[in-house]
Amino acid sequence: MWPFPPSYPTVHAADIQDQTFDYIIVGGGTAGCVLASRLSESPSVSVLLLERGQIHDNVLSRIPLLSQNFNFPFLQSVVRHSDPIPAAKGRRAALWTAEALGGATRISALLWTRGGAGGYNQWAEVYGLHDWSWNGVEPWFRRSENVVKPKKSVFELECIPFVEEAASRVGLPVGEGVNDPGASAQGCFVMDQTVDEKGQRLSAFKAWLPKETARERKGLKICTGVVASRLPLNKNGTRVTGVRVREGGREYTVKAQREVIVCSGTISTPQLLMLSGVGPRKHLESLGIPVIHDLPAVGQGLSDHTSVPIITELPRKHTLHCLENALVFLWHLLLYLFFGKGLLANGTTSRSIFVRTAALDENTMAVRHNDDSGQNTMDISLPQNTSDVEIMINPVNCLTVNISGKSLFTWYTTLIQPHSRGHVKLASDDPLSDPQICYPMMTDEKDRATMRKAVRFTMRLAEEFENTGYLHEAPLTIAPGMDLVYLDALYEPKTAWLQTLRGRKKPADEKPVPVPGKDLLPGAGEASVSRSTISEPKKKDFQIPNWRTVTDSEIDAYASRVCVSSLHVSCTCRMSNNPREGVVDQKLKVHGIENLRIADASVFPKIPSAHTMAPVVMVAERCAEFVKKQWEDRKER
Repeated sequence: MWPFPPSYPTVHAADIQDQTFDYIIVGGGTAGCVLASRLSESPSVSVLLLERGQIHDNVLSRIPLLSQNFNFPFLQSVVRHSDPIPAAKGRRAALWTAEALGGATRISALLWTRGGAGGYNQWAEVYGLHDWSWNGVEPWFRRSENVVKPKKSVFELECIPFVEEAASRVGLPVGEGVNDPGASAQGCFVMDQTVDEKGQRLSAFKAWLPKETARERKGLKICTGVVASRLPLNKNGTRVTGVRVREGGREYTVKAQREVIVCSGTISTPQLLMLSGVGPRKHLESLGIPVIHDLPAVGQGLSDHTSVPIITELPRKHTLHCLENALVFLWHLLLYLFFGKGLLANGTTSRSIFVRTAALDENTMAVRHNDDSGQNTMDISLPQNTSDVEIMINPVNCLTVNISGKSLFTWYTTLIQPHSRGHVKLASDDPLSDPQICYPMMTDEKDRATMRKAVRFTMRLAEEFENTGYLHEAPLTIAPGMDLVYLDALYEPKTAWLQTLRGRKKPADEKPVPVPGKDLLPGAGEASVSRSTISEPKKKDFQIPNWRTVTDSEIDAYASRVCVSSLHVSCTCRMSNNPREGVVDQKLKVHGIENLRIADASVFPKIPSAHTMAPVVMVAERCAEFVKKQWEDRKER
């Protein structure tokens, strides 16, 4: 009753103990919300959605810019750390997500990018997944996009037009929307953001499972705060009979009449399969887990977009650092609260540059529109034109450490077609323990070569930016060739006083463990500095080389210190027609189990050249259609 609106309808595990549902969806993140909404459209079916996190829909979680800050309270963001990475000076990759209804869409950068048509045509041509060509997936992108209502106005910082001019000077088309059907394969694009007409974050939870939908769907039950511990199977291991879940230290069982669909994400989905006896035989046997199905690809092939920030210093009013001024922040907060406008009503990335490094001229670092054979490099439908680098235009510091007193602008240089592969393995048979993650940070020499060229191109862009008529100095401040002693001092671990009192260490402070076959990046061990020699970093006068003079070893040494995950982990339960090489078939069914499907980023056969929210939603939309069609066909027979 007003003024207290009805709460979001959820149930506890005890409420559903031994109950039977037509469909059980494990994971209420991006894909889980889509599937629960689509499958519960029919009043004749029952759907159970299981989610580890909670709802917790608060004001902070709705403000686009503020909800991007993983460290803010009440956002339900969680981080899993990889094994130490020798190629990154022993650092661990921090893999952030959100355990909440809506998953990563509650904290992501709000970027809706499909990826180029050529990438999906490659899935069909190279991997034999003909149902997943561009013609096969494009209608399912469009179906979701009808849900999103574009914002009426966007507040632009004054530096953005000069970025576009710099991009134009190096041969990139400018001004097209990133998802425009007529867009080029390469260019400087306006980014579509998942922000509604009120200026609020449009997460998967808000778009597909708002409170009204959850209350109206009588056949839909949403159970939050539970952890799926195992998928029980029948005697011959061909069917999943339900899901075992934990809540408050107790275990419960729910039963599935038709199908179980796992949408727990690239890390947790293979973990659940392996806990259930589905995965690589030797690994499962080493933990004493009975093997139901020997599927070698479970947990293998982990892929991610890896980023190296290149940073320019700009006037504060031209960056998001202007919000550090209390009066400026108050002004933009008022703009947001009363009009849904201002800097808080958008994410950090209004523009992004996509480029194919093979199309870059080695001598000028300009974009060629035709290659040596005369082939057009701008035709987005051709697999060979798939962009392998994205440079996100982020007018804020994107290092994982703070640099006080500086207003910074980041050219966030990202490998988006990596060759490096990692894996996920069980650390124990406890479903509450994080699995072991071997993160693939430029462990393949081809990725190192691509990143070197991408960094040079980024430095060329930064130089052009300063020469466009921009009225202020815009020096490269954090970039290859800089003083590595100063850079290392910035990254020296600083143990918080509370951790000191408790005697605990950060994951990054633990001793590295060897990772077989992973070599150091050249220069990764140079200029090592200990905290005993430097207490506070002091920047010396140091002339950063330009894109022409910077050396490969300087780029490698810099990248090893600052490279991070772009949080698009994928491919650990990849789609393949061959059960020895993949985990699911083209209908997203797990090989050998007739009623178990997977629908999240883990099924990608190869990571798309896109931020993964839109491709994951597309996969979920297709999965819902596969499920509906199968059971409709059975009724007709």
